[in-house]
Amino acid sequence: MDLKNKVAFVTGGGRGIGRETCILLAKQGAKVAVFSRSLTETMEVAAYIREELAGEAIALSGDVRSENDVNNAVQETVDKLGSIDILINNAGVMLLKPFDETTVEEWDFVQEINTRGVFLCAKAVVPQMKEKRNGVIINLSSIWGTKGGPDRSAYITSKWAVIGFSKALGEELKPFNVRVNAVCPGPVDTKMMEDIAPDANKDNWLHPIDMATVIVDLCLPKMKAVSATVIEAFGNGRPVNL
Repeated sequence: MDLKNKVAFVTGGGRGIGRETCILLAKQGAKVAVFSRSLTETMEVAAYIREELAGEAIALSGDVRSENDVNNAVQETVDKLGSIDILINNAGVMLLKPFDETTVEEWDFVQEINTRGVFLCAKAVVPQMKEKRNGVIINLSSIWGTKGGPDRSAYITSKWAVIGFSKALGEELKPFNVRVNAVCPGPVDTKMMEDIAPDANKDNWLHPIDMATVIVDLCLPKMKAVSATVIEAFGNGRPVNL
């Protein structure tokens, strides 16, 4: 239990990659704040950690686009679990649509969740990490954050931004012993992907636990040499081209 008594704050923690990450963090001994828009989902995950793993977890709900929601959730985490040691920025959305059919509202929605949410959560947590001179931040980008592709300009833009932000913040926080990395999943069998591409061939797709393993490994003390970089967790899958 290399993360025993560490406090982790996980966005998009109610399902998919976020859910498996919360559970795996708890198995490593961390106290987990599960945050997403769905209180029903976060309550289920927190209850599982408490009842099945005898761990410590709280359920939080809010919108990563809202500074008030994020700040309130972070403060509640500090009050109930303690100062935050690990931040997992996992919440995200994908839009599959030709550029010239993408509305301004759709563009802003994707940028606000995928990029603004990462910024707001980091902004709320970084001061306490700097004060302790210790911490880990993992930001979920995408394999699409490393390349171009059709019908997903809003999504690709946001995920490139996550990589740039991770590299910049990682360099800035190195003097404070705070590690920041971006993880770029390939196709993962989640509800989001099922909704977007229900007929896609899922041969060689990853599963949420596969990504959770990568994320949690990056949080472990043994990974102290890795910061301000990007990990492509691609397996044998291929990006979905639709």
